[in-house]
Amino acid sequence: MTIAAYRAQSGALKQVIEFNRHVFAADLGVEEGGELGGPDPHELLDAALAACTGLTLHWYARRKAIPLTDARIEVSHVEADGVYRLSVSIALEGDLSDVQRADLLRVAGKCPVHKSLVSRIEIETGLVEAPSPL
Repeated sequence: MTIAAYRAQSGALKQVIEFNRHVFAADLGVEEGGELGGPDPHELLDAALAACTGLTLHWYARRKAIPLTDARIEVSHVEADGVYRLSVSIALEGDLSDVQRADLLRVAGKCPVHKSLVSRIEIETGLVEAPSPL
């Protein structure tokens, strides 16, 4: 899958993000020169972890017939000393035993985004020709 981002027609720094049939915006806060026209990139990263954790929990619960009715995932981060520290809090709802709760907590750490974030990531950045204007 390829995700594209480009400058929005409105806003000083606002970016339009497109992939598949989805289109949304990202921006920076006013203090960084943006206009709050969407979440900032770190918020998108944190949101990816929250969404993936929730999806993984519900998928697993359905597969194992665990009576999970909802899961609220809250992700926050702190940047200090060159380290991006994520904190994930999970509130589980449903008639769950202690064993099921422990199992769901274990599974939360296995969501694909969590696995990516704790693994080694390599990024290759290169230039390509800009498309010709229409």
